[in-house]
Amino acid sequence: MVDFKRILAPVDMSDFSLQALDYAVEMAQKYGAELTVLSVVNGSFYTNTYMNVLDLENIVDSVHQQVEKNLREVVQKYDQSPVTIKTVVEEGNPYLAICEYAKKKHIDLIIMASHGYSGLDSILIGSVTEKVVRKATCPVLTLKFTGE
Repeated sequence: MVDFKRILAPVDMSDFSLQALDYAVEMAQKYGAELTVLSVVNGSFYTNTYMNVLDLENIVDSVHQQVEKNLREVVQKYDQSPVTIKTVVEEGNPYLAICEYAKKKHIDLIIMASHGYSGLDSILIGSVTEKVVRKATCPVLTLKFTGE
């Protein structure tokens, strides 16, 4: 029997990731699991783009604080849910941060959205979800959403 006690729901604030969060809350409720909602701040973007213009440390701190605020607002939707939900913001490469967090915290299941890209779009855009599926040390439930 599969027993999920710790579920991780990575979100990037896209509509798809927020739809996947709804599923994660339902799964956590069904299994009586603790749910962690994780967002990753990719510091390399700020380093590459603004390194010579602005104070990098202040930019990353500011983004980190805003993401924390956004996550708190997102999970308020589930205040009436019996699920224990915590929010976490990590920094780094998104797929690596997700996989490392899941391993470090002994996550039993990762639930995340797939944007449904295929072909050239998938190659050009890349897929955090696909990389997590390949590298995670626990099961990953992917939910395919399309703009249609």
